[in-house]
Amino acid sequence: MIRGRRITATDVKAVQELLAEKPGLGRWRLALELCQRWQWQASNGEWKSRSAFAILVELGRRGWIELPASVRSAAIKRVPRPKVQRWPGEAIEGPLNLHRPVRWELARTFEQRQQWRQLLDNYHYLGAPALVGANLKYLVYGRGGQLLGVLGWQSAVAHLGCRDRALDWSAAQQARHLDRLVNNVRFLILPWIEVPHLASVILSEGLEQLRRDWPQRYGVPIWWAESFVDPKRFEGSSYQAANWQAIGWTRGFAKRPEGFVHHGQTKEVYVYVIEPRLRRIIHEDERQPLLTRAFLLAQRLREQKQLTKRTRMKQILESWKPKLPPKCELSVEDVQTVGQELSQFTALFDPAFGRREPRQLFELHMQGLLSEAERKNMEAIALRLGGPDRVRNLQRFMTEYEWNETWMGQRHWELVAEILNDEQGVWSVDGSDFPKKGEASVGVAPQYCGALGKTANCQSGVFICYSSPKGHALLDSRLYLPKCWFEPEFEDRWLECRIPEKTTFKTKPEIAAELLKALLGKKLFGGKWITCDCSFGNNEAFLNDLPRDFYYLAEIACTRKVWVKETGISEKLKTEGCTVEQLLKVKHLLNWQTHKISEGEKGPIVAAFARVRVYLSAERTPESERWLLLRNDANFKIKYALSNAPEETSMKELVRVSGARWPIERCFQENKSELGLDHYEHRSWTAWHRHMRLVCLAQLFLLRLQIKFKKKRRP
Repeated sequence: MIRGRRITATDVKAVQELLAEKPGLGRWRLALELCQRWQWQASNGEWKSRSAFAILVELGRRGWIELPASVRSAAIKRVPRPKVQRWPGEAIEGPLNLHRPVRWELARTFEQRQQWRQLLDNYHYLGAPALVGANLKYLVYGRGGQLLGVLGWQSAVAHLGCRDRALDWSAAQQARHLDRLVNNVRFLILPWIEVPHLASVILSEGLEQLRRDWPQRYGVPIWWAESFVDPKRFEGSSYQAANWQAIGWTRGFAKRPEGFVHHGQTKEVYVYVIEPRLRRIIHEDERQPLLTRAFLLAQRLREQKQLTKRTRMKQILESWKPKLPPKCELSVEDVQTVGQELSQFTALFDPAFGRREPRQLFELHMQGLLSEAERKNMEAIALRLGGPDRVRNLQRFMTEYEWNETWMGQRHWELVAEILNDEQGVWSVDGSDFPKKGEASVGVAPQYCGALGKTANCQSGVFICYSSPKGHALLDSRLYLPKCWFEPEFEDRWLECRIPEKTTFKTKPEIAAELLKALLGKKLFGGKWITCDCSFGNNEAFLNDLPRDFYYLAEIACTRKVWVKETGISEKLKTEGCTVEQLLKVKHLLNWQTHKISEGEKGPIVAAFARVRVYLSAERTPESERWLLLRNDANFKIKYALSNAPEETSMKELVRVSGARWPIERCFQENKSELGLDHYEHRSWTAWHRHMRLVCLAQLFLLRLQIKFKKKRRP
């Protein structure tokens, strides 16, 4: 987006063709030609050449086009500047009636416009503006002919939050009616003029003059006028005396050729309503409220509450101290920029939230997960960063506020793919269990808990991880609902936990298959391997449902029965089969080899591997043929895994994929110890899944941070 226009590849091509067709034109002539080709005009019918010029400059800066050199022709005839009225040495004083009626002179000639600009450059703290679009400039004279001041108006800015909320208009309605709104872009009483009440009179009569001149010049009436007042310099008393009403504040952004830039200097917004029925006209609804003084005052009070919230949020963001994993070795200067990095990262997900407050709470929650807090549940995060009043807001954010969670998940996957996508990528499926007390939390029931190594009261979730030589990250998760939760006596708990009505019972392998199908269908990631532990590997239906163009390496229990393909062993073993554990006792069957799996923090991680071709059934059909991979780790614990990879697959490839199952365990370890994966105290279905998504996003943020500062230090 450049100067309000979305630039596509077709637009860039059109500009390149224009440069090729007319190589002799200068930049401004090219901008005018571009406007004519695009039929890009302002509401007054003038070509938007300034905006087109800014687009050409930006395209040139990005290297998409090569612009002709910027030159200023010496042949341009210099027009002598008019003499600017200087300080007369003494103030012009007296009562207001000595200077009325004031005379309005519209700056039409070049000399008048130059005088208008030079007065502002000399005596206004902001100088003269570069006016673009519809505008009118006035010189104001007293009854005796003395110059009193200048006034300038231009078409209203497109984006002004407090005004847009007051009018409550849509983008289409704004496009249709914005040309009826004007902005008091400059107002100056010359410094030596000391006449009481003159400023409010000029503002009041200036609006009357504008209402006559604007329709004559631009063919549309004026319904609304607005102005920005710097509260550090002025109190706005002149506007108040002229019956203008303050309705809110700007957010501290300025429009530049490259887009909107935040400078942080908020200004108070004053408006004068000429047409009180403006909302009724915009919405074509007679039930809309009139823009009375009482309505505008209520608007200001609402904006004041929002400003207080924004100020509080800014203080919170500035006071945040991130806790980064040990491997994120950043300098003091780097750490100071982490807050800005997080703000930019969370802004990537703004479209997932419809309003400002959930966007702020999203960033606040992410700060909490990345903070030094020992506990990272909602209450601890709120008390540490936002105070007691934030606890309820965060709870509602996780359970009640609207999120576009489908879009958010898609955006999450796209950002991970940008940095991890690789043809050597490996998908991993695993479950993680969370011990819980009581019976109120969604999905809690007595079941096997891996975290405790026994059957206990817990919740269980299924997770999907993607890893490549570039790193690893969790991508998706879903809570497992035990069968008992589908019994009639659990109906009340379903309602309390806000479980979607259409939820049906699914086993963990069935849940994993659904999650994988959604991710693999996006085709964002490279790699053809899927790994899982024995809780999924022992489920033949799950393995059979995996995409045919993928290979799996699935751990199995030591009691799994197989039939060895190799000849030269006892016929009984070939025909009757045996458990994979019994194969360890068969002489000359296994050829053990030591391989390095990965590079650990304390040196290389190695293990002994052996493999053998087996069948999964006594019929010994080609369809049931698999690789059986045995892995003996340094702790002498042997793991067994089946793979549907072709027989010609190398041992090196199987060893690589076996090592790629470790990252999902690493994800659980990192996210529980650093990011509060298991710290939550949510009871609802919605909040559980949102918490897991936010933890995954926090992990992604740290991954992006590592990559950025690693590249920064690279010689």
